[in-house]
Amino acid sequence: MSNPLDAIWRAHGITLDSYGVVRRSLPLAAPDRAAVLHGSEFATAANDQAILDALDAAQEELEDQTVMFLYATFEATLRDHVTAQGSLLGAAAQPGSQFGPNLQAWFTELCKETRMDKVVVLFEPWAGAVGVGQAGSIRKYRHWLAHGKRGAAPPSVTPQFAYNSLTSFLQSSKLA
Repeated sequence: MSNPLDAIWRAHGITLDSYGVVRRSLPLAAPDRAAVLHGSEFATAANDQAILDALDAAQEELEDQTVMFLYATFEATLRDHVTAQGSLLGAAAQPGSQFGPNLQAWFTELCKETRMDKVVVLFEPWAGAVGVGQAGSIRKYRHWLAHGKRGAAPPSVTPQFAYNSLTSFLQSSKLA
């Protein structure tokens, strides 16, 4: 089974590589530098420091967005899996034939509405208490980011930690 987080992680790496290309172009002679930066926001930058500042700010945003995307994909993967397991409920026939489909639809809605910290705990026998705890820490950080960084900041989460922790969780739960 493929890891649903890999595409996000690869895009993160490619973007960091792109930032590196821009940084490495700064010492180039004017014509070469102009060719590398042509058509980009950096082509008309006032000076090298302005470019470096813009890259630093962009990298900070990239790090935050990567953590949010990784967690959102992790969450969708778990919810989709749990919801799919609800298909077994469709066979329930008591008190009548419509009960199974009704039960399955109810379960699907319940899965959509249930807080993620409750869903993650379902996987604790496979992911372990540490995996559940790490997923919870990432969820709290993602929540803080997604809601405008308001209130006290939870412990920071790097994209590398999020990718490794969530991948380990999915692999141990046989979802990646």
